[in-house]
Amino acid sequence: MDRIPSTREGDSKLEYGTVVRQAPASSNSTEDLENPQPEVDIKNSLKTKRALWAWLLVCFSTGPTNGVAGRYIPAVLQSVANAVGHVPGTNEPCATRGKIVCVVRFGSREVDYNSYILYLQAISRSIEGVLTLLIAGVADYGHYRKNLMIVSIILFGTFALPFASFTEKTYENLVTYSSLWITLAVVSAAYGTIESSYIPLFMRESGWFDRTPTTSDSATPGGFEVRHKSQMNIGTKTSVLSLVAGNLGSILSLLIGVIIANTSQSGLKDGYRSFLIAITVGGSITVTLGAIGWFFVPSVQGPKAPSKNLAFLALKNQLALFKSFRKYPEPFKLCIGWVLWNTANSNFQSVLGLAFREVSGLGTGDRLYTVYSFLGVVLASLGSLSWMFLYPVLPWKMKSYAYFFFAIHVVWCFWGTLGISDNVPIGFKHTAEFWVELALLNPATSALRACNRVMYAAMIPRGKEAHFTGLELTLDLATGWINPLVQSVIQDATHNLRYPMLPNLFLFLVSSGFYLWFDMDKGIQDSMKPWEDDVVPEEQN
Repeated sequence: MDRIPSTREGDSKLEYGTVVRQAPASSNSTEDLENPQPEVDIKNSLKTKRALWAWLLVCFSTGPTNGVAGRYIPAVLQSVANAVGHVPGTNEPCATRGKIVCVVRFGSREVDYNSYILYLQAISRSIEGVLTLLIAGVADYGHYRKNLMIVSIILFGTFALPFASFTEKTYENLVTYSSLWITLAVVSAAYGTIESSYIPLFMRESGWFDRTPTTSDSATPGGFEVRHKSQMNIGTKTSVLSLVAGNLGSILSLLIGVIIANTSQSGLKDGYRSFLIAITVGGSITVTLGAIGWFFVPSVQGPKAPSKNLAFLALKNQLALFKSFRKYPEPFKLCIGWVLWNTANSNFQSVLGLAFREVSGLGTGDRLYTVYSFLGVVLASLGSLSWMFLYPVLPWKMKSYAYFFFAIHVVWCFWGTLGISDNVPIGFKHTAEFWVELALLNPATSALRACNRVMYAAMIPRGKEAHFTGLELTLDLATGWINPLVQSVIQDATHNLRYPMLPNLFLFLVSSGFYLWFDMDKGIQDSMKPWEDDVVPEEQN
């Protein structure tokens, strides 16, 4: 099978991974006449605007559930855990504002009510890694990519539907919410892996980097990034637009939450039920749009799976992926830094959300929290869009942007740790601090996430898109659950949400070293080397 991409006139691709050469109309080649090639299926080509819009629709479809799952479900869990919990050593109900010391039953023991949520995050992250290992190992074969993505999106929305049915603040409902949240997180790993694998596909369909490096690459500042700015721009647009599409979906569901919380009679004292309704509405939107996307997203044809035992095939492919470190070291370096940053950032953002509700008041501050969540997604979209327009114009290299966005995360995480001391008046102890953080951190987070995806996509070997895009979540199988578990233990011991920011600050600093270490130009050159199993035995064809 010829896996070499060609951009010469007369070449076109029938299916991903197979180059079909069509002779020009003036050709009189006897070989071409004897071996006519089939027409290219335009409907399944990623070169068309139709394909891009269909993929963006799918990205948008996950937003409504993703937005409420990441912001409202933790708020629901926090409210219910606070309501069914008690002050340690007494039967007194928990306070709902300020420095709250509250414990709730977690299995056979009692834990801090915020630790309850952090423990759930640790559990979900570990399960996500297992599922991602399977999905990433098989998505590049046959028509699995599209089918797995759409099915996982529909399931993602489906598991959000039951929330509005459980309205009472009971321990039984707390367990139900917890189970649904873990399931949602696990399913999101499946669609997230495959959705990201489309970014390098769109970049390559536009005409990939030359396979033969020139001698000027090592001498020219920026190397491949300068010589192939147009492909990098396409990757930038694709990455940013997919994030913005998902954010727009989140904005829609969060706006519904804002409207419900600010119009319902109960919203003034407790926005808990408003959160539940918004979660269910978000799930219904995801299911509907995900089903529509099935009919429009191109089915990218990959090579035939060499084995019908998909679990064995996934494990085999992941082992081969890790063995490829010597051949493709640069994407691994970035991926490790990306994993550490993502783990630190996601847990830091989670702690910030819990801290905001404690400072503003559980229940009484819920209306304010809906606005905080809504503006957070809006600002995130503006941040990634701004980067998309600035990158082609300014002479900065992509890694320079990454360093800048990274510094913002370190500064704000350090700011939060200042609040550990009762004698320090700052450190997310006032609502005003959260609004300033929101305006600076959220845009940087979204822009850095888009930047990561482009840099990583540029270094992925052809035909291994899902393998490598799944590597980030697969590595979380071994590391992603550790940080929320450490945070849970720290919070359980201190009852102060600023202490769990310390391990996040440590991870930010460690991950910055990997960003300094990896070389994107070398990674692009390495990606042009053929994968060891590119030659498929005849009997498997």
